[in-house]
Amino acid sequence: MTEKPVVEMREDGPLIVKHATGLQGPGGAEMETKEVMALCRCGQSKKKPFCDGSHNDSGFSSANQHDASGADREIVYDGDPISIAYNPRICSHAAECVRMSRAAFDPKRKPWCKPEEAGADQLEAIVEVCPSGALRAIRHEEDTHHIAERPTVIIQKDGPYWVTKADIDAQIPGIGGTKDKYVLCRCGLSGNKPYCDGSHFNQSWRDDS
Repeated sequence: MTEKPVVEMREDGPLIVKHATGLQGPGGAEMETKEVMALCRCGQSKKKPFCDGSHNDSGFSSANQHDASGADREIVYDGDPISIAYNPRICSHAAECVRMSRAAFDPKRKPWCKPEEAGADQLEAIVEVCPSGALRAIRHEEDTHHIAERPTVIIQKDGPYWVTKADIDAQIPGIGGTKDKYVLCRCGLSGNKPYCDGSHFNQSWRDDS
């Protein structure tokens, strides 16, 4: 029986991923998946996504050094038959929702989310591909994250690790979050470690940093 994927955090060090079903690089290419992998989360490794010990030289701390970006609260955008719940604390700015429907999700507009501009099936599909769990679909008082089938770890270009269906010994990232899918910081800048809080986007972090 295949063991379930697990993510462990080394204090002031890397993420240890065990039993991953797959590892996908920023460009979408499949990478070699080992039974145990040490992934960089200080943002300084010269062997990204793998740890090369740079956390020791950079003085990386796994403790949060500042407040997290974004309020830890759920905002519900009413729609019929589906409403969308959103937590800005959890959002990693992957913008999958915008890519799939700018009519329903437009960050340059207030309110930025208008569920009535997309069909029910499309909204559920958007929630499914949201990597962080920041979006939930609410249909007739039943809500779900709609978990997509994908490799255990996907690396977002210039962004966090997208993790799906891997156990982690940490609190959920915020209100309404889920441990079935979440995003983990790999830039070292998050105020919500081990999770991403969008700081890579706010501070223009890049893979070649």
